[in-house]
Amino acid sequence: MSTRTVGFVYVLSNESIPGIVKVGMTTKLAEDRARQLYATGVPLPFDVEFRALTSHPHEVEKRTHKFLKSFRVSPKREFFRVSPDLAIDAVRDALLNVASIDAWDADEPHHVRSGDRIALTASAGDLFVVLALPYLMAPRIEPVDFWQAHSDGDSLELMGPRDVEAVAGFSDDEPEGMADPVPYLDRKRRVPNGVINGRERLVPGNRLLWLRPLADSQFCKIALFEMLDHCQVVSRTWDKRVGPDGYPLLLNTPTYESLPPGVVRAVQLVMRLPLPRSSAPRPSPATGERSDHATLGERDPAYWLTQLAQPESVRRARKEGGRNERSAD
Repeated sequence: MSTRTVGFVYVLSNESIPGIVKVGMTTKLAEDRARQLYATGVPLPFDVEFRALTSHPHEVEKRTHKFLKSFRVSPKREFFRVSPDLAIDAVRDALLNVASIDAWDADEPHHVRSGDRIALTASAGDLFVVLALPYLMAPRIEPVDFWQAHSDGDSLELMGPRDVEAVAGFSDDEPEGMADPVPYLDRKRRVPNGVINGRERLVPGNRLLWLRPLADSQFCKIALFEMLDHCQVVSRTWDKRVGPDGYPLLLNTPTYESLPPGVVRAVQLVMRLPLPRSSAPRPSPATGERSDHATLGERDPAYWLTQLAQPESVRRARKEGGRNERSAD
């Protein structure tokens, strides 16, 4: 079974072609793609105006091109006669259109495995319900946590690490649970990766139910994920919101006074599904009970986002003593 990966949809500008931007996708860093394009003969390097991480880069790119169709310079080229801001807005709209909950509609749960990298684009008000076995021989899973997205375009990342000691959770009272595992989206650490507003742990057997209540509250859209291995959850926002008390709204601070009826019915339905294939204990901060996979320090950001790793040519040059060393960016 192949692992899931993420890619980028980017907006590039170039001083030598003013008033025109390039919108495309890449499985590498946007800066790496910009360098490749510079080698095609343009007189000046490309500047990265924007990049968005997504599990559906091809679909987001295609929808963005559709939004900007009337501004396209040539049918066979990905260049558009628009401002960077307009192109960025089009990418953000495309993320909500084709990389959100509808993109994960399926008859069966999506299984999250070690090595997977998944990025979910949420809308304001979306709920995420964590369901788990309350005890080893329990007859069914039950809700153990409720999370909420507070802004359109918030991202929820599901990352299956190769070693479980890399995972940390804010709710597990772990110091690493407050740290952002990937605070930047470039190797020079100049491009912030949004603002982290949640970091949580999921263990084998946990199910994550994503719900979007519809206008009448009687129905909702859903997508279901089941953890086959340990999973690091990270929530990010680019539009930080605060609650009535003046404190920032976090992933694990739902604002619903009561759950919409459609959400309640969907949760009850998932509770009646056959039990998960596997299960593992969760840490219990309330009792001080720890699991046998306590977090052992922070990992390099490239551990979580492999695109941040140095290109092979740069690694080789540094290993050989720095001859012909060039900046990775």
